Amino acid sequence: MIGQEKALAKIERLRPRGLGGRAYWITGGSGQGKTSIVRLLAIEIADPGNVIEVDAGRCTVGIVHEIDRGMRCFAIGSKPGRVWIVNEAHLLTARVIGEFLTLLERLPSHVAIVYTTTADGAESLFDDVPDTCPFLSRCIEIPLSRRGLAEAFAERARVIAQMEGLDG
Repeated sequence: MIGQEKALAKIERLRPRGLGGRAYWITGGSGQGKTSIVRLLAIEIADPGNVIEVDAGRCTVGIVHEIDRGMRCFAIGSKPGRVWIVNEAHLLTARVIGEFLTLLERLPSHVAIVYTTTADGAESLFDDVPDTCPFLSRCIEIPLSRRGLAEAFAERARVIAQMEGLDG
């Protein structure tokens, strides 16, 4: 995860107390590593078959109720956890956010819900949906870095080139 050391350090600080029982709000631009970080987080908690992705644009109150029922049970597999990933969270409606608010108050320790969105999308959510502050207060915010990514990528490419004997 080149260039996202702060985000990874934040997750690392949470690890001793467990990554489950939490909601995460991950924001970043396209290509900045949202999906990679979410996948790394998810495999710490749950087996791949117990990681469910939800498109926020299609998320309904009924889907939130399904998540609620699903989180009441431990998963079957080598890891007992369950993870729900809500992609494009800026598309959530006020009613769905209201349902998530009550659900997030009682997340069991084997469950994590991860919301992903672009920084621009997050800003539009706050403009369009009143009272998003209580929602965000129940999430661990992990903003991805925008600055210095080109330099970090270039340095990593240089190191790889040198390892492959392509220096110069």
